[in-house]
Amino acid sequence: MLSWVESQDTPMIVVLVFAFCYLLAVVMFAIGALISRLAIAHHVNATTPAMLTPLGVIAGLVIAFLAARVWANVDHAHVYVAEEASEIRQAMLLTEVLPADVRAGVRSDIDRYLRFAETEDWPSMLQGHASLRKLPEGLPDALKTLLTFVPQQPGQQVAQDHAATAIERALNARRNRIVLSQAAISPAQWAVIFVLDSLILLTIAMLHVGRHVTTVVNLFVFSTAVAACVVLLMINDRPFTSGGITVLPTSLQEIHLP
Repeated sequence: MLSWVESQDTPMIVVLVFAFCYLLAVVMFAIGALISRLAIAHHVNATTPAMLTPLGVIAGLVIAFLAARVWANVDHAHVYVAEEASEIRQAMLLTEVLPADVRAGVRSDIDRYLRFAETEDWPSMLQGHASLRKLPEGLPDALKTLLTFVPQQPGQQVAQDHAATAIERALNARRNRIVLSQAAISPAQWAVIFVLDSLILLTIAMLHVGRHVTTVVNLFVFSTAVAACVVLLMINDRPFTSGGITVLPTSLQEIHLP
């Protein structure tokens, strides 16, 4: 269910998350209203506001911990794509000093890889099916073409070594983005956030038993804050999969082959 929500467009994620958080607040309000009619109301009303402090701190720490990881993953996603494109460009530049047949072979293989990344690799990541078991097309062949070439000049030797290293780094960047595409906030972590949210809402309802307007206002304010935090986490949680904010292969598409 959570994966389905995260796979939606940002406006739909906003609607679903806010609707769920407000629905949870309505449930807690109903529980508080029910308690106010029972004999235990005066006992429940003795709950002190100090209860909210530890619950708020715990919820804040959990959200902050997850947010720090999510922001780091987003930054890494952009870095991996930029690094992959940069290394491929460097390999292309280095092949300028190699014989025409080697240069043409390497660039043909790189062109196949760029098409593969756009038409197969990215769609697989967007669907959450990307795997390191499937070797990418093009780049391994470009590396093989380079390594089978026997340089005749010192400059060609240097270009061969550096171009091969650049392709290896590009392959490593691809591996990193594939691994990152599988990273996400686990259902257990989402459950902890909503359990803490429910406990805080229930505490607010108990604190204001019998004062319905005050209860509604406080539940609305807190639910809005939690919903906003959850939306931020969800739209940034999986930068290489569909839904929310997605990192696209723009840097790779901007590589122009002569």
